[in-house]
Amino acid sequence: MENPPVDTRVVLFDVYGTLACWPPGRMLPIDVQRLLDRFGVRISYQAFEAARQSVMFLDGTKRPIEGWTDFLALVFARMGVSLSIDLLTSVAAEYESRHRMQLHPEASSSVQAVKATGRVLGAFTTLPRFMFAHGGGGVLRELDHYFDAALVGHAKGHPDFYHRITELLGVEPAEILCVGDDPTCDVELPAAAGWRAVLLDRETTGDTKQAGRFRVIHSLGDLVGLIED
Repeated sequence: MENPPVDTRVVLFDVYGTLACWPPGRMLPIDVQRLLDRFGVRISYQAFEAARQSVMFLDGTKRPIEGWTDFLALVFARMGVSLSIDLLTSVAAEYESRHRMQLHPEASSSVQAVKATGRVLGAFTTLPRFMFAHGGGGVLRELDHYFDAALVGHAKGHPDFYHRITELLGVEPAEILCVGDDPTCDVELPAAAGWRAVLLDRETTGDTKQAGRFRVIHSLGDLVGLIED
């Protein structure tokens, strides 16, 4: 006897690359190096990037990060670089002005369409909530949950990231459908945790299809049809 079909109770969206992206004029590590150099503080942009990654994937799992000043203070602490409050605030202001996330054109309408089906919606991401809120707040307000590294206790990519979200939701793994643009941390690893994973591939065109054991869509607008199949 075949098992009965599993109903989708929860739909989870990846944030970076799926719902939104950073603007073209965002701050780069070399920009930080050049800015600080004007004030007599000499750093390596490579070291800054390494510290930034450490804060995102390690420090970000320990507590919520509340904004750019908080985030950058952790980065410079990782580097062993001491900045005055005024200079730290100046660097944070550059991030505030140049790191407003941009929603993908179909993100808002697609999230609203999925919400209209009555499913529980959420994000699954390493990005601290404040980063998405700055530019993506309209979509964020449509979501019932925002599972970031601080809330879950693991960065995305750790196997327990997905298992812990399942526990927090109180549903069966197979009742979760997730969508994202990264074949590894948005599809392969969630599927290994029992979720039903969909790969978003905007680079190619064509009908919704099967790629191995995973479904592939080319626009978030295709997601509702997939849920209701």
